[in-house]
Amino acid sequence: MTAPASTTEPRARPAYDAVYERLIREQFKKSSLDAAFLQTVARRFRKAPLALCSKSIGRWLNRKLREAGWTQQDLAERLGVDRSAAAYWIRGGNMTLDNLAQVLIEFRCQWSELPIPARQELATAAYLAALACIQERLHPGTGRHDLDRERFWCLFHLFSEPYWEQAIRRQDPELLHKEAARVLAAVRAALGQEPRGVVNVESLRQLVREWGLAWLVCIAQAPTRWAVQ
Repeated sequence: MTAPASTTEPRARPAYDAVYERLIREQFKKSSLDAAFLQTVARRFRKAPLALCSKSIGRWLNRKLREAGWTQQDLAERLGVDRSAAAYWIRGGNMTLDNLAQVLIEFRCQWSELPIPARQELATAAYLAALACIQERLHPGTGRHDLDRERFWCLFHLFSEPYWEQAIRRQDPELLHKEAARVLAAVRAALGQEPRGVVNVESLRQLVREWGLAWLVCIAQAPTRWAVQ
């Protein structure tokens, strides 16, 4: 297991404060999260950004076909592939680098014109996929396996510093409300809009009950250089 994130590092990636390390180790013992499962999590983490790229390129490709007045069959014939391949790419299926280069040549486009999502979007997609995989293992059959970006950012700001945990331990209502205000302000800045689902102390408590363990396990295993800010 990787070492806990230092609170002195820039908060550029998801993290957990050192006070949570014992909880993570206990959860590993209870949940039988073996090496094979952790490899599955790593695969989910790697595939999510690729899928996001493919979906963006598929939408771009469909738009370029409309602009050119071509059908999928027209593109397939120009590239020397089956029409089903062109349809697969448009639906967001993975393309080889060779096929992608051929597409750019046919449309007389540059690599810089491809709609590759920003690195932070790719990183966020990777964490969301890994978190869903872990949550499914920790809480099978509960239907709580999807995490939206609002709750992702709430967890990000809850766990990267010790303040929420300190407020819970002290059972200090004033401190909890102050901490909730800090978290929600940070989420607002990350999203560019007001949070809609998580809006107060109780909704933050519920989020931690549902996703806290999955978050801690995920961040303990995820690559350390995938920045989301």
